[in-house]
Order: sequence, then structure tokens, then C-alpha cells
Amino acid sequence: MHRTITKPAHGSSEWLAVRHRDEQGRARISASAAAAVHNEHKYISSGALATELLCDEPPAPLEANDAMKSGVKLEPLVREWASDLLNLPLFEPDEMFVYESDDEQVRLIATLDAVDVPGIPYEIKTIRRKWDGKMPRYWYWQGVQQAICTNSNVVQWIIFDSSLSVHFHEQVVTSDEKQIHIEACREFLKAIDNGVYPPTVHYAYEDVSRRFSASDGTVIELDDATQELVLALQQIEEEAEALDKQHEQLKAQICEILGTAEAGKLPNGMTVSWRQYSRKGFDTKKFEADHPALAEKYKKQSVYRTFRINA
Repeated sequence: MHRTITKPAHGSSEWLAVRHRDEQGRARISASAAAAVHNEHKYISSGALATELLCDEPPAPLEANDAMKSGVKLEPLVREWASDLLNLPLFEPDEMFVYESDDEQVRLIATLDAVDVPGIPYEIKTIRRKWDGKMPRYWYWQGVQQAICTNSNVVQWIIFDSSLSVHFHEQVVTSDEKQIHIEACREFLKAIDNGVYPPTVHYAYEDVSRRFSASDGTVIELDDATQELVLALQQIEEEAEALDKQHEQLKAQICEILGTAEAGKLPNGMTVSWRQYSRKGFDTKKFEADHPALAEKYKKQSVYRTFRINA
């Protein structure tokens, strides 16, 4: 089933909540994260996506970095520029596009940068390199999901690159490509609905830490299989500690030979460097001593968990 819903302010907590859960509180996958389902996203791991969907609360709005700020400012200008070049009206839709399978096991959502009058979806990208005509895989899967959610067979890409030029790329999406993504999302969301990580997901300690950010103070009995995991981790930690010591010793020996020299050339053509840098840092201790009341006002408490093996 294809439908549209009202779009909250882009990037707001309300917008993030709509992308995170449907009206029944079930997890759904957004187009910008679609490639993570296939372990092909450049910035979002499958573990990070699964963790986000397993958490009850949607992610908090991100503090915009320079790239995000420039993208937000440039997008309307690039859309207008592309509209002029194409001699075709393009406008930003005030709705989000939703796809749900008949069995409701697949739940997808897409936010579009632009559409034309016939309803063809357009995606705008600003990149800090010259466009080479090759679509990254994480763009590809985003386009596939946008085509699914809009019930379209094509997605038009507008790329503003480092040459300060606008380029166009047409992505034709076949029914087979749509079905591959739909089935991958089905398996992904099936595990999420059951409260577990999908079997294809590579998740890390930071993912689990986010999912279980608070402890309840209880102590549970662990089985033999978990004991084997702990023993294996203990061995790796011991080996890592030994490697760290060896690393420091070797680096110390090399730097002692360099002395005050900034770099050195090796017989095989390799070079090593030991350059001098300077930076200014904020003296927190001095500030707290000189302005205790003001320092207390700006302190922020954070809660975290630390894993340890206690012999």
C-alpha cells in the first residue's frame, strides 16, 4: 500500500519520530538509511540502524555540522537552479511517502527533496568533489526505496559538485530491484519486531551500549556459552595489552633515534616523521577554581556503563 502523511519540520524531533515508528508504534526504515539494510551505507552501519530501531525512543536531533548547514542552505537554491535548467517546475513536497506491504511486515518511508508536476521524485545532493557520473551504493539504495515509496520507476538525481555546476542523473528502478529491497527489509524488520538483531547485522559494543544505556542493578546467572565468550574476550584483551606495550616500546626507540629531527628517510624509501604541533586548550580546572559558580552552571551530567571482567 502506498500513502502519504504530513511532513513535520525537516530534522525536528517530530520528523525523526515519524521516520522511527508508524502510527501503531512499529519500526520502519527511512530511505536515507536504506543502504544499511544491505551493509552498503557509507555512514550508517547495519548495527547502528538496527539499534536505532530496537530502541523505544527515536534518535535526538543532530547538532548541524558545517556540511549539514551548507546542504540545508544550498538545497533550495539548487532546486530552483535545476528547475530553470530543466524548464520544469520543481517543488518540495509537504508530505512524506510511505510504503507498507499487504502483510504490514515491510514498513518504509521517504522524504523527498523535490517532485515535478507528474510526481516524479528528485533527490538533491551537494558534494565536495567533482561528479564522476558514478552513483555510490548508499545513494543507489536510497533511490530504490524512494521509487518504492512513491510507486515510481525512476528517480531523478540533482548533483551540485565542487565545480559549482549542477548535474543530472536518472536512476531507473526495476521491479526486481524493488523486490530485492522489500524482501531484505522484510527480514530486517522481522527481527526488529521480535526484539533481536537481524542475523545479517554486524553490531558493535557502542550499539549495544546505546540500546541498553541504563542498568537495573540486578545480577543474573550466565551459561557456559557466555563463559566461553568472556574467556575469549579476556585472552584478546591480554594480547592487546601486550601489543600496546610493544607498540609504545618500538615507537620510543625510533623517536629516540630521531631526537630533534622532524623526519627520517629509510633505506627502502619509506619515511617517518615526528613533527611539532601546537594547540590551545581550555583549562577546565583553572576555570572551576576561578569561577566555581559559573562552572557549575555549565556542567552536564552524562550516564554511561562500563564493561569489566572481574576475576
